[in-house]
Parts: sequence; C-alpha cells; structure tokens
Amino acid sequence: MILGVILLIWSLLPIYNMFLIALDPEEGEIEFAGNLWTPEPSFDGFRDVITQQARYLEDFWHQFGNSLFIGVLTMVLTVLIGSLASFAVSRLRLSRGSLFTNAALLTYAIPASFLIVPYYRIMHSFGLYDTPWAVIAAQVTFASPFAILMLQLYANLINTARIG
Repeated sequence: MILGVILLIWSLLPIYNMFLIALDPEEGEIEFAGNLWTPEPSFDGFRDVITQQARYLEDFWHQFGNSLFIGVLTMVLTVLIGSLASFAVSRLRLSRGSLFTNAALLTYAIPASFLIVPYYRIMHSFGLYDTPWAVIAAQVTFASPFAILMLQLYANLINTARIG
C-alpha cells in the first residue's frame, strides 16, 4: 500500500510540476523554485494557447488536429491488423504460429534509424513523403508486432479459461 502511494506520487509529480509552470505568471521561469503552489497563479498561458496569441502557437489547433488524426487512425489500424493477425495465429492453430509471432517481434531487433532512408524513398515514390499518411504507416508498422503479441496472448488466455 505504501509502495503504491509512493509510486503514485512519483508518477504524478512531473504532471504537477508542469501544472505549476503553466500557472506561473512569469515567462521564462521553468524551474521549480521550492514552492508547492504558485503565489500568484495566472491563466494567461492557457488563454494564449486557446487564442493562439503567442508567436510559437500560431498553428496550434491545426497541429493538434493533425496529432489527433494521426493518433486515432494509428490506434484503429494497429488494433485492426493486430487482432486479425493474432486471431489467425491463435485460433486457426497454425503449425508454425509461434514462429510467425516471433518473426514479427524480430523486427524490433532492427533499429528504426536504419530504416529511415529506405522508408523515405518508399514514401517519396508513392507521393506520401510529406503527408500524415506516411507517419501513420510508420507508426502502424512499428506498433503492429507488439499488438499481435499482446492480442495473441490475450486470445490464448481466453481459450484456456474456456477449456479449464
């Protein structure tokens, strides 16, 4: 119990620190001064973000929309691909099903930095190199092996619970 509370505080402390920095009225002060609460909290920073008043926030809502689009579509495609592949591996009782899963996980042995140039050339040849679709394709490609493993383990767990 005590360890859980310590881990919770440890995990939430950076978020609390960001909140204190956001409420600090002085621009440029981004370090913890030892105060547990800002003496004069100000919501000017939040107003600047919503109204895009600061010079580096000119396209905030456009960038936020792109991030949301990329994140949601990556999640949907990863779950779709992972669930279909894990179903095929675990439910259809392939003779080398574990080999398929292990081969998918073997892709994590190749550092992503080695794949940048070939990936750029592929996206450039398809005309996607400066679009959100290229980012979505990369994210789905790197997330799918882990999703396949997790969903396959979950399907195996459900199957053994039904049998037992």
